[in-house]
Amino acid sequence: MRVIITGAAGRIGSQMIEELSASHELGLVDRLPVPGRRSIVADLAQSRAGTYRRFWPGSSNRRWREMFEGTEVVLHLSGEARVEAPREQLLRDNIEATWNVLDAAARHRVRRVIYASSNWAVKALERELAPACYRPDGPKIGSDAPPRPLTPYGISKAFGEISGRTFVNEGKLISFLAVRIGSYLSASPKDGERRRQWIGTHDLRSLLRRCVEAEFGGFHVVYGVSAQPNAPYDLSHTRRLLSWEPRQLP
Repeated sequence: MRVIITGAAGRIGSQMIEELSASHELGLVDRLPVPGRRSIVADLAQSRAGTYRRFWPGSSNRRWREMFEGTEVVLHLSGEARVEAPREQLLRDNIEATWNVLDAAARHRVRRVIYASSNWAVKALERELAPACYRPDGPKIGSDAPPRPLTPYGISKAFGEISGRTFVNEGKLISFLAVRIGSYLSASPKDGERRRQWIGTHDLRSLLRRCVEAEFGGFHVVYGVSAQPNAPYDLSHTRRLLSWEPRQLP
């Protein structure tokens, strides 16, 4: 199938190019060129104008929205990832850009949008349940938990989740999947807080592949963490919806 990856030059984007390129036709978008790949350089916060360059020869200079034509899945990874980023940056890169991507997907009848949300979308609930939620037998935050952010960054991720639900409710998207990603590092961190949120490379790649390929409709929230018992999240819906089994920590 044809899959667009936004934020394709980023850490997660580069992993997903490697994961999906052999089995799917990829369209790559980022503010920077993707090394060694054909890609579109575009500012997704600009709906119809602004920076736009194609980085391969013989192609026309069309707007970035046009590449959504014929696409089945959008893996929306682009955005400001710094929790402490200023509000103006979050408004532009996480709110305006996400709305533009959803709008373009709906207009071109894209079947599914997968949205890189964050555990910060429910950080207030995590703080409320702590420290009990860090125990293996403690209360966990499920996929049915609505957003409860603490920071402007969390608000920007909550906006993406709520917007996706709205597009599904209005019948503009068949499915939308918010992936509340924890802390992505290639190796298991030693810091206790980051370790609770950690997802390793294997689990991240296999999770997002299942998000692309699994059969389901409607709005869903899943958690992007490995299966460490002290994580504050309930992975049961993630496992069931995607037929996905994360690796335990070593």
